[in-house]
Amino acid sequence: MNHNDALKLEDKRLSALLPNYAGRLLLQLSNYDLFSIKTSPILHKIRVSQLPTSLTPSHSFLQGAYSELPFASESINLVLLPHTLELDKNAKLIINEAWRVLIPNGHLIILGVNPISLWGLYHLFSCPPPPWNGGYLYTIQTIYRWIHHLGGEITHTESFLFRPLLTSTPEKWMFDKLNWLEKILPWLFPYLGGIYLIIAQKQVRRLNHLGLVWQFPPVLGNKALAPNARGVHRV
Repeated sequence: MNHNDALKLEDKRLSALLPNYAGRLLLQLSNYDLFSIKTSPILHKIRVSQLPTSLTPSHSFLQGAYSELPFASESINLVLLPHTLELDKNAKLIINEAWRVLIPNGHLIILGVNPISLWGLYHLFSCPPPPWNGGYLYTIQTIYRWIHHLGGEITHTESFLFRPLLTSTPEKWMFDKLNWLEKILPWLFPYLGGIYLIIAQKQVRRLNHLGLVWQFPPVLGNKALAPNARGVHRV
C-alpha cells in the first residue's frame, strides 16, 4: 500500500460519516481535495489550503493560514482536519481557530497519523516523511486534552490500518496477506491503528432565566465563593 491508497481508504471512511451531519456550511482545512465531501448534505462547502491549486476545485477554495481563518465566529457547522495538525508544531492554534468558527453544537472531525502505531514508527524513521504531513505527530490523548480544555465533548474515536505501511511493489503481496490484522487488532488494541479519527462536538453553557450556570473546578473549596444550593450564580 502506498500513501495515496491510504488516503483513498480514509476518504471512503469519511464518505460513510459525512451524510450524518447536516447544516449550512462545511469547512475543510487541507492541502488536498477530498472526494468524500460530495457525500455531505451540507449545501455550502469551502476548502482552505496553505498551497495554491492547479486543479479546478470541486467547491469554494481559499488559500491562507489555518490559524487565521477569514470567517466569523460561530459560523461553520462542520470542520474537517484531515492530516492538518501534522503541518504545524503549534497545532493547538489550528484547533483553537477551528473551534472559534464552529457554531454551538457544531462538529470537528480530525484525521491523523497515530504516533503510537507501526505507521508512527515508519514516520519516525522515514526520510522524507509521508507527503500528507509536515513531520509533527500528536497522540489521541493530546488532542483529547486540547478539546476538553475548550469545553468540547469527544463523541467518537476510532483507528484503522493496523498493517505496516509497505510501500514498494514487491511488498504488496505481504500487505495483502496481513489483511486478517484489520479484523482482529481493532478488538485487541482499538487505539493502535496507523490512522486515528476523532469527532468532537462544541458544547455551550446553558442559560436559564436566573443567569449563567457556573461549574466551579473541584479544587474550589471556599463555601463563600461556591454557588448556592440550586447551582446558579445570581446576577
